Amino acid sequence: MSRTFFDTPVKQQPRNGSVTVLLVVLLPVLFMLSSYAINIAYIEAVNAEVQITTDAAVQAAGRAYIQSGDENAALVAAQDAAARNQISGKTIPITASDLEFGSSLRTSMSDGYDFTPVSGAEEGNAVRLTTNALRNATSPVFSPLFPTMGVDVQIRPHRTAISTQSTMDVALILDRSGSMAYASDETADPYVNPAAAPPGWTFGDPAPPNSRWLDVVASVQSFKNYLEESPQKEKLSLSTYSDNTSTEQILTFEYQSILDGLNVHTNQFNGGGTAIGMGLYEALGAITDESVSRPYAVKVMILLTDGNHNTGTSPESASWSIKNAGVTLFTITFSNEAGQNRMKNLAENCGGLHFHAVDATQLTAAFEDIARRLPSLMTE
Repeated sequence: MSRTFFDTPVKQQPRNGSVTVLLVVLLPVLFMLSSYAINIAYIEAVNAEVQITTDAAVQAAGRAYIQSGDENAALVAAQDAAARNQISGKTIPITASDLEFGSSLRTSMSDGYDFTPVSGAEEGNAVRLTTNALRNATSPVFSPLFPTMGVDVQIRPHRTAISTQSTMDVALILDRSGSMAYASDETADPYVNPAAAPPGWTFGDPAPPNSRWLDVVASVQSFKNYLEESPQKEKLSLSTYSDNTSTEQILTFEYQSILDGLNVHTNQFNGGGTAIGMGLYEALGAITDESVSRPYAVKVMILLTDGNHNTGTSPESASWSIKNAGVTLFTITFSNEAGQNRMKNLAENCGGLHFHAVDATQLTAAFEDIARRLPSLMTE
């Protein structure tokens, strides 16, 4: 007789309870690890954003200080920049003790900028901002996103940034063509003497009263005064052009020699055509003269004309050489006879700006505006 055997199934024990227990144990650990990771990422993000805001604030302070020489104005500018660059809806506190004013210079391209604080009435060319008020606040401005399980975690970023008005070599290139003998509000006519010229006046005589040339001399005087009163460290050269070119003064710290060079033409104004391209090349040679130019200095050229290019090498050809040399070009057109669009394009091609003036007051304002806009940079 055969027998049939059946396997008896083994009863499985339910595991739901043990899994639940494991989850209960692990979830707090996972939460703690996730919170820790998120807090670390948040702290790093806050540190990075504080540096960005510090950079923006010190640049604003530097611009205000260079333009006005007023430390309070620099503080207000820094605070305004911080308020406009909030982090997680909070503003970095900046107090007067966070700002230091001083000189920041380097002596070669291979060296960094060294910041030295100044005090009292002495002026410098740089502002250093350190977030001491943020670090030392009674209560931290920023807090971790999640609880730290009893660990005292405080976010107190301590960041520093320096804004320096850069060392610059500046070349002036000024138009001394025949039309510069006329007043800014009259049309130049080669067959009619300037209205203010004395009887019998002719080219080769002193520049007539009210002439555009004398307006330029006065504006360069104002430009010179502005540079002398500012903490900036520029060398200045002077080149001029008509249908020929000359460099009256190589790069120098002695600005009076620039005016002396202008007076040579004031006393004997010869006039001539308008060779803007040749003038640009003349000034480029002056600003890159290795015997006096500084390889670590920012290079800036300021071109003034009251008319239109009409002889010699094209200005566009010269502008490409200027751009390739890393020189910034500002252009000023004086009087409504000047070719504004062409000069605007030249400036834009070389990273600068164009200004137009129709009278002596506007011309002086243009030169002063350029002086205020001379490049600044972050040095830390």
